Amino acid sequence: MNIVVLSGRVATDIDSRVTKDGRLVSHFNLACPKGFKKNKEGKIPAEFHRINAWGKIAEHCRDFLLKGRQVNVRGHLSTNTYTTKDGKRLNFSEVTADIVEFVDYRREASPAQQLAPDAGSAAIPFPETTASIGVPALQDMSISAEAYGVEIPF
Repeated sequence: MNIVVLSGRVATDIDSRVTKDGRLVSHFNLACPKGFKKNKEGKIPAEFHRINAWGKIAEHCRDFLLKGRQVNVRGHLSTNTYTTKDGKRLNFSEVTADIVEFVDYRREASPAQQLAPDAGSAAIPFPETTASIGVPALQDMSISAEAYGVEIPF
């Protein structure tokens, strides 16, 4: 079975484009902590994963995700090959998202309000509640850290 479940923060700006056949695709990198133990510099080490989203999920990512936002991604691993200019073949792996859950969105605020920074501040606040945007039939299956009484340290 090929199932990937990741939780982390968006590490890059969302790159969206339309393919030749008219399908929308969004790409971003996700920084996922390797655990809860800090290294010598006082930081939690992270792995970076490339995420691809297609269709409606890509549209939501393009319209609502920003660098630094916390998300949960469920999807499958894809391995692709490309040839460099000097003829060398390279393999790389990506996660194709089936569900992207926006963890740090407020339920009562509109998307425009969530993305607008506070007056006089360049920082976008990270609310405490969770909300899910993804495949509509699976929205009720989203699980938050609060449900298990777990505090996420990042």
